[in-house]
Amino acid sequence: MSIESKIARRYLWAARKQAHTAFLSLISMLGLAIGVAAMLISIALLSGMQGQIKQRLIQSSPQILVEPAGRNTIEHAEEIVAQAKALGMRDVRPFVSGIAWGANESAELGRPMRVRSFTPGREPQTDRAATGKPREWNGDEPQIFVTRGYAASLSLDAGDLIRVVAPRTRLTPFGPVPVMKVYRITRIVLPGTEENPIDAWLDLGEATNLFGTGGLPTAIEMYGPADRAEDIQAALAAKFPGGQFKTWKEINRPLVLALRLEKIVMFATISLIIFVAALNLVSSLSMLILEKRPSVGVLRTLGATEKNIRTLFMQLGMSIGIVGTLLGNVIGLGVAAAANRWHLVPLPADMYFISYLPFTLDVQDIVGVNVVAIFLSVIATWYPSRVAARLDPIAAIREE
Repeated sequence: MSIESKIARRYLWAARKQAHTAFLSLISMLGLAIGVAAMLISIALLSGMQGQIKQRLIQSSPQILVEPAGRNTIEHAEEIVAQAKALGMRDVRPFVSGIAWGANESAELGRPMRVRSFTPGREPQTDRAATGKPREWNGDEPQIFVTRGYAASLSLDAGDLIRVVAPRTRLTPFGPVPVMKVYRITRIVLPGTEENPIDAWLDLGEATNLFGTGGLPTAIEMYGPADRAEDIQAALAAKFPGGQFKTWKEINRPLVLALRLEKIVMFATISLIIFVAALNLVSSLSMLILEKRPSVGVLRTLGATEKNIRTLFMQLGMSIGIVGTLLGNVIGLGVAAAANRWHLVPLPADMYFISYLPFTLDVQDIVGVNVVAIFLSVIATWYPSRVAARLDPIAAIREE
């Protein structure tokens, strides 16, 4: 142990006999502890909520989405599907989607519709709130599933006919004619989400014929391990350069960036609490320097350099800062762990998608909080230590 460390420990231990100095040191220590604890608890709460949001994003969107580049359909779709399954994607769904025009000819109503294909066994869920029932439907008739909102906008119900006009034409002896087909609405389904605003669903074969894709899909959804999505994306993009491969983070980029920005802003804002606590460290260390001015003068006359004095008081202030930081870690991590384990902050399940507030912390968050606390402690300690190092030893000894 260096001489500076020994003297710093002696000063810190002797300070307990001066009530005002000990009180200021204790306030500085508790201020840092409360600041660190508040920062850890807040970051844990934010991380827990963001973790729940990310889990819902992963569940509601594909881990990888493949889209064509420079054309309307995806070439080598079967090879991409086989390669994705070989890389670990458990569920790969090629589909056809596009925008068509839906019309109720009897009511002379029409509006654009977003159409997507489905495969047998993966039909959209029926909307239980819909009251209409199919009136007449021949199994050989082409069928379509329509969301309740879209059906209501055209005054249609289950069992009615809808004419769908595709965004393409075909040549006839009379010139180009729009491609259209009449479908029987056999099911009213749940409305699409903001991420997937689908108005109508067709069988894969019907969608292929309607949009004229030649049997090729317009996109491919892949579901599998989210933690390996980026690695699988890179492998597929390297082997099939003709497509666009997006991970779930890229699909939801605006929301992911917003969550990241929210965490950065909260981290910077709550760091101000530690900064205010560090200011108390300046005052307590300044009071200790005033009391030790004669001792500093004696040390200077005995050969201590400015660097020795500066190191001495830096270690003294850092001791207070480190103890306060460690105490804050114990309080913050303990409260976060207890609140998450025993669900100390419940939420009404009928209003929120979770029943309690989750608290989660990773190593990076803990390290970041401690680095900020130690850094601010160093900054707060540096100026008083510099002032102490520049004391005139003769003037300091005269005060004894």
